[in-house]
Amino acid sequence: MLVCILNEIMTKKKKRILIIRCGLLGDTIDSTAVVKPLVDHYGDELEIDWVTKPNLEKLFQYDTRIEPIIIRFTKLPLLFNFDKLKIVFKSILNPYDAVINLEVGKKFISLAKYTKSKTKVGLPNKYIPENIKNEHRVHHQLRILQSAYKDIDIQNSYPYLIGSNIDIEDVYNINQKYIVMCPTNSKYNKNNHRGYRAWPLKNWQELIDKVLLNTDFEIVITGNSDEAKFINQLKLDHARIHNLCGRTSLPNLIELMKKSSCTIANDSGSVHVAGVSCQRVIALHGPTPFRETGPYGNGSNKIIEANINMKCSPCYNTEVIKKCPSNLCMINLSADMVFNYVMK
Repeated sequence: MLVCILNEIMTKKKKRILIIRCGLLGDTIDSTAVVKPLVDHYGDELEIDWVTKPNLEKLFQYDTRIEPIIIRFTKLPLLFNFDKLKIVFKSILNPYDAVINLEVGKKFISLAKYTKSKTKVGLPNKYIPENIKNEHRVHHQLRILQSAYKDIDIQNSYPYLIGSNIDIEDVYNINQKYIVMCPTNSKYNKNNHRGYRAWPLKNWQELIDKVLLNTDFEIVITGNSDEAKFINQLKLDHARIHNLCGRTSLPNLIELMKKSSCTIANDSGSVHVAGVSCQRVIALHGPTPFRETGPYGNGSNKIIEANINMKCSPCYNTEVIKKCPSNLCMINLSADMVFNYVMK
């Protein structure tokens, strides 16, 4: 009898789920909050296939439980998208234990519908509306999960990432205490309100000068290679400044932020990496709703919102921002105010 039981345990099939969350960097990071309750529910041997965009698969490079599945041309219908069809065909041979669709749009409804699994969560099974006032995006993702798993425990569920565990001094020649600055702005070349959530370069330069003059911190500047031309307008030729723009992978960026004294960032994907990695995060906000889309934190770090709280804020995705002649909410957010947060 004992031998039979042992054989059954050893040959027991691992639980497999498919998570569909194919958003931008910040969206994807926030959605990782569902992993802990799922592992608690299914067990440590859970295997997760995660539908994601190209270039984001590195987020999961060091998490052995998660296998990223890249979907290109996400708007293409199922019948014309080889990446989506491949998931469906594989599921026919080896059905999932659950398909969890964390998307609320239409692009992945067919994929969720036709992928074979015992349990279906989210659309098209059940629509869980978002944009409840002051509800953080993380809470919405957890509500989708709870719609099918009534008894699942979402207490202490936070976004999380696993970094590369590199030696910062060996890889980047940084051997002093440092702060990370992320002047990233994917809309820097837009001459409209799309770039309004970015702190102006003039303010970044003033902050850099204050840190160099008044502290012994070294400064690490990050951003992707596409933003290098924009970020290199700053005066970065200083012995205590490490310009790593375009020189960090996502796992290495996680480690850089984890080992920093604090990270300062625009409302961008970088601030969400900091939110799960860094002990102190200063999030620069104006037009975007901090309570709904700001960095959520990891349960033990400190998230500071730097915001002058103008009456018209937040205004992102409204008619107000489209008519706004200038983003004073970010322009008037002074380097002095941000520097005070750095020193607290």
